[in-house]
Amino acid sequence: MPDGKNYYSIGKVSTLSNVPIKTLRYYDKIGLLVPEYRKSDSNYRYYAQNQILTLFIIRKLKHLGIPLKNINQIVSQKDAATMGTCITERLFEISKMIESLNNQYAEGQLLLDRLEKGHNILETGQSIWSTEGIRVEEIPVRNVLFTRRIKRNYKNSDVSVERWFELFEMVSQHNLRMVGSVILTYHNNPLEQFFKTDCDLEICIPIDELREDLPDFKQYGGFKAVTALHIGRNDEIIQTHIKAIKWLNQQGYKVVGPISEEYIISPVDINNEENHITKVIIPIN
Repeated sequence: MPDGKNYYSIGKVSTLSNVPIKTLRYYDKIGLLVPEYRKSDSNYRYYAQNQILTLFIIRKLKHLGIPLKNINQIVSQKDAATMGTCITERLFEISKMIESLNNQYAEGQLLLDRLEKGHNILETGQSIWSTEGIRVEEIPVRNVLFTRRIKRNYKNSDVSVERWFELFEMVSQHNLRMVGSVILTYHNNPLEQFFKTDCDLEICIPIDELREDLPDFKQYGGFKAVTALHIGRNDEIIQTHIKAIKWLNQQGYKVVGPISEEYIISPVDINNEENHITKVIIPIN
């Protein structure tokens, strides 16, 4: 070996750096870290001390997810500015990944919360409501994105799923996060959505931000309502509407606004219709 330098075998370098020998050989092959000395008779690889330091830099940049071609450029140029640029670009990519993962987590948590809420309702037999599954409550104000237009040849049993997906896409396009269940509001007289071919239908979804700059943003809630739970098939929900309206009339209340349906457990959550849970919301005074 050349005099005056300390050299390390590939095995020793692998142990010191915790980088597999196979990886070191690959780095040699692509020219990223070529051993300074190689025995001609055995082809054994030996690394100089400064190369081990370079290997630690390579390992650190690789841990950040920087591509090897960029790492090669950084270690060959030995320029801090080049390294800084690559790290800045990578950190931006990581921040976008974190944002995406946070959104995925929030969406999963929202679905889990609604499933647990639905499970509790099914297990407790609606005990948080009256024996009729009806109660009076204050509907909190929520920020929502919405669409509203006339639905021709409307069938309540259809649930207007195509409009749901349109709304989900709007939330995604505006980089917003859903924080609640889909709510359908019928801007017709009570029960007309079951008997008319045309329906003034609004669909909204609660979001995590106040976005008054968006034309499809509004606030939903802030009123007292009679609410009734409907468990099961959506094409039978008219019976829950009738029961709730009959109950509120008996209690001396008056309907003062359009009736809504909040889909706690919906057809886009699970495909067992018997476990679908919808809350009918009727504004009153």
